[in-house]
Amino acid sequence: MKHIFILNPVAGHQDAESKFLPRILEAVKAEDVDYEIHRTMNIGDGENYVRNRCIAFPDEKLRFYAVGGDGTLNEVANGVFGFPNAEIAFIPAGTGNDFARNFAHPKAFLDIKSQIRGRSKKIDLIQYGDRIIVNMLNIGLDCEVVTKMEAIKEKTFLRGPLAYITGVAVVFAGNEGYNLKVTLEDRRVFDREFTLVAVGNGAFCGGGFKGVPKAKVDDGLLDVSLINKVNRRTFASFISKYYKGTHLDTLVARDIVTYVQCRSLTVEPKGTMKICVDGEVFTSGKLNISVLPASMDFSIPDIL
Repeated sequence: MKHIFILNPVAGHQDAESKFLPRILEAVKAEDVDYEIHRTMNIGDGENYVRNRCIAFPDEKLRFYAVGGDGTLNEVANGVFGFPNAEIAFIPAGTGNDFARNFAHPKAFLDIKSQIRGRSKKIDLIQYGDRIIVNMLNIGLDCEVVTKMEAIKEKTFLRGPLAYITGVAVVFAGNEGYNLKVTLEDRRVFDREFTLVAVGNGAFCGGGFKGVPKAKVDDGLLDVSLINKVNRRTFASFISKYYKGTHLDTLVARDIVTYVQCRSLTVEPKGTMKICVDGEVFTSGKLNISVLPASMDFSIPDIL
């Protein structure tokens, strides 16, 4: 097997290379494996490199390690998708690293020797158009918060949940709602203003918020959370439980949250909308979203 590390040098606090490159080099030497290291140069570079290596080595087993955040993992997964000889792994070097939180011991993913000795398991993916999502798709509040978080991180020392909560406060100051038409596979339609819509393969977003707490990466289902437009005071009243993933049991949630598990849905904005795909924000029109069960090999550290 060839082990290929896709390193985003500006992940985390722009220090992923200095933190992880020496550890990668030590691990590949100790485990005596065939390896490559590619430093990404810009958005899309990692995905293109991965796809080209898959084409170049069609008869060799390849494992691609995304060394960065959830966005880097998304690029690697899109590059690998469709190549049966390739699998992905995740060395969480970003600021959110939410996909790793879906496993019992997320810190195990930082043990690179254990990663090299790891074994793969099948995981589900989310598909929209010709793109795939590994962890979560967010629409509405979370997109605005992600944008605000980047500015907050540049100007303050806030990270993770604290940066997210600060971003929520800033966004709610504008009291924004998002006009969306959501149609589920059972033909139920929700046409209203939402605070946020989350479609999860994994359960976590925003650096540890368990927004879709029933999600599992290998159950063949999408977990969908629809939160009606609410004011800042209402959202603030259950944000701590939203972080822990216990918000569905609250009286507030019974009035404002619709939570379903399904295999497909459509989301249609009045015009265009911002979407947050594995932590990266894009602009989109109508989305047709579906689950791809057991569609990718994901390597698990051997200590898990």
